[in-house]
Amino acid sequence: MGYDMREGTLVRWLKAEGTEIDVGDPVAEIETDKAVVEFESVAAGVLRKRLVSEGATVPVGHPLAIVGDLDEEIPDMENIPSPQQNESTIAEETGSTIDLDATEPVSEPALHITDTETPTQKTSVRASPVAKKLALEENIDLALVPGTGPGNRITRGDVIAYKESRPSTPPTPALSETPSSPDALSTTQTPSTASKQGEKVPLTKMRQQIARVTVQSKREAPHFYVSAEIDMTAAMSLRSQINKDFEGEGIRVTVNDLILKACIGALKKYPKFNAYFDDDGIRMNEEINIGIAIAEEEGLILPAVMNSGTMSLKELSRASKDLADRAQSGTLRPQEYTGGTFSTSNLGMFNVSSFAAIIHPPQSAVLAVGTVSKKPVVDNDEFKIAEMLTATISVDHRVADGSEGAQFLVEVKRLLEHPSFLLI
Repeated sequence: MGYDMREGTLVRWLKAEGTEIDVGDPVAEIETDKAVVEFESVAAGVLRKRLVSEGATVPVGHPLAIVGDLDEEIPDMENIPSPQQNESTIAEETGSTIDLDATEPVSEPALHITDTETPTQKTSVRASPVAKKLALEENIDLALVPGTGPGNRITRGDVIAYKESRPSTPPTPALSETPSSPDALSTTQTPSTASKQGEKVPLTKMRQQIARVTVQSKREAPHFYVSAEIDMTAAMSLRSQINKDFEGEGIRVTVNDLILKACIGALKKYPKFNAYFDDDGIRMNEEINIGIAIAEEEGLILPAVMNSGTMSLKELSRASKDLADRAQSGTLRPQEYTGGTFSTSNLGMFNVSSFAAIIHPPQSAVLAVGTVSKKPVVDNDEFKIAEMLTATISVDHRVADGSEGAQFLVEVKRLLEHPSFLLI
């Protein structure tokens, strides 16, 4: 359910023992390092026995349930890998152990407590990603919220109930607000940036996972970078016209949608960038599943629009918006976390001119783009004002060379500068 995932917490069973299930049916909710996602059955039959209790944290590879026929004899439990065996494997890799009989708490940075609330001695909490986000927005200390979910896990409903039950207090600055300043780039401030000087802020599971993945990527994949300036004047004009013509249908094409569509066109022409490196060769992916970097309060996630290679610009626009909405609500599907074949990262909304992104393993490339801004350019020995965008592609040198990276980026540039190709 995520690259380099090592353990997960079974939040809730969705199917009871004795229920008939098919391949792909959601049977349980699993909390990963980044979100709560549905776990889909890989077998068809009857759910004969559930092997893990709600609230238990288990390592990757440990069986969750037995699926078989009604008259089929359930395998001897002694033949099922024990949690201890999986635990020792994880311990060898991470230098830590996992208690499968207890719910592992997630340490949280200290949140602001209003004057009428009394701090507790509770130093860690367990809460769903949606509950954490809501608590941050409402300036609520999760340590004060009673959890009613499995293993006393705090749900969104618990946060809402606490908010409605606490006495009204004078408004206090929320953590999501930043000081008013002319050079402030974002209206979002995470708890870590609001910490006191000298304070050690514990790493959340998401930050630990991000640390593992990025270090491994930079260590194993030799990155190289190619940048180009793209004239987005025609693309921006096309976008404006599309949004005007289809306003009644609720369609709103974003700059990022145009970039995604251009990347898909370039990937079809240069499929090597839709591949990944393996020890015995370069593995070519059959489908184009384009990932979109989405920033959350705790960190960055990179879900993918599945089968995006067959989508029109209209379909891609709707799919990318749906992906972003479900990322915020915590309802992404497991394959959307793990199935990305190429990624994009856009910091244009923060007025960033350009940057280089880290490749998300096992992918071989990622395109980073900054903001679209008006600049003076030379065209046929004359100055003109154009809407310009700087794009930088990061490539795994084991998969492609610099000249190939340049050809891919030039194709993205060609499609965006002649956007009628994006409609074919």
